Amino acid sequence: MVWTLTLRCASYIALVSLLLLGLVTTATAQQATEMHFNTAITQVYGSQYPLTGRLDLQVFPTGTVRGFYHTSYYKLNIPVVGGKDGNYIWLDIGPSTVDLGLGAGPQGRLHVVGSLDKDGSFSGQVYPETPAVLSGTSQAQTFPNPGPTTADQYLFSATPVQPAPVADPTP
Repeated sequence: MVWTLTLRCASYIALVSLLLLGLVTTATAQQATEMHFNTAITQVYGSQYPLTGRLDLQVFPTGTVRGFYHTSYYKLNIPVVGGKDGNYIWLDIGPSTVDLGLGAGPQGRLHVVGSLDKDGSFSGQVYPETPAVLSGTSQAQTFPNPGPTTADQYLFSATPVQPAPVADPTP
């Protein structure tokens, strides 16, 4: 009898805990600020054809950033994670099954660091990271590692836009 009562109380406590955890998670998700940007990646001294895309982000009060990046040519939902501290923002775009450009290759990613401007846009630098860099195998190579040149340095700019309209599924 005591064992059944104890088990029943423990079950109720666990159920209430799960419900409260769900409410806290839902409340946290509702507090996220959505931000949408059109993006361009160019070389330091300009690019005739910049890599363009769209960035859809959620910024949480804790500074955590998550979302998706959509290149103009593939239209894929490439995962984005990062953080925001004041005006400073950093993002990891990818890994992606396709080459994101800049020599990152498939399964590579782009690391972006920048600062937000008063108008809501942000700009900074982007660093391509290949799968070899991400896995650490590039450290095993004995080849000399030349320093970056101006051709290896890329700028990232993001201009705020309205959220993409959601298509009505009814005909």
